[in-house]
Amino acid sequence: MKRIIYFLVLGFVCSVWSLPPSLARAQELPVYASPETKPALSTPDYIAMTFFKLTGQSPDFESWARQTDAYKAASRFDQMAVQEQEVQRLKEVYGLWAMQEPLVIEMPVKLSAYSDANHGFFIENFRLDTFFPARYAGMAYAIVPQGIMDKQWLKVEDPAVAAAIDIAARSSADRMLTMVLLLTPRSADKSAPMHMEDGDYWLIAADVKRMMLYAAKGGAPLWKSDDDTLRDQKHQNLLNLYQ
Repeated sequence: MKRIIYFLVLGFVCSVWSLPPSLARAQELPVYASPETKPALSTPDYIAMTFFKLTGQSPDFESWARQTDAYKAASRFDQMAVQEQEVQRLKEVYGLWAMQEPLVIEMPVKLSAYSDANHGFFIENFRLDTFFPARYAGMAYAIVPQGIMDKQWLKVEDPAVAAAIDIAARSSADRMLTMVLLLTPRSADKSAPMHMEDGDYWLIAADVKRMMLYAAKGGAPLWKSDDDTLRDQKHQNLLNLYQ
């Protein structure tokens, strides 16, 4: 737990690159053109690539090549040649890899009843040790959202929006909805994996850039944050009411 807390406060700023169009297939970027569109979740290989870029290491490209669809679809006779082609392709991708776009993660969240006095909902299952696991090519990664406890309060002033959220919460088991989080990767720990819950994970620290709330069955977002809302320290006073 001490190491998680220490890791959460790490804040060195990482270099930012632009994402070439050729990498779009590796990670479908978040799209906001339609209110019905839900951002595509980050794939395990995208998260793994982000970890290696943050730590300045080179992945095991041979192992990664054997995870690709092209290698798996190749005949035994062609697999060696396909592996070599995929290794070269992955090296090129890694050389151009960018981290301008956020990691996109989702999790089930449990909402409190609506507060008429404070105009909002409280997320009951955000915890200090919340992390998002991903596994790829024999390695496990844990995305650790920094300051997640400051994001527990959902400010909802519009009565119609509040009613829609409450109806969606009451229609699901235990008031569980789906939260999509857009996380900006900031740093990673390459010194050693850390044991967390069910295994050892390589840690990636990320800032919460945006949050979007959906009904458990999907559909249009019920609520969206913005950067100003996430940075608004007034919400901490409201959070303290629930501690």
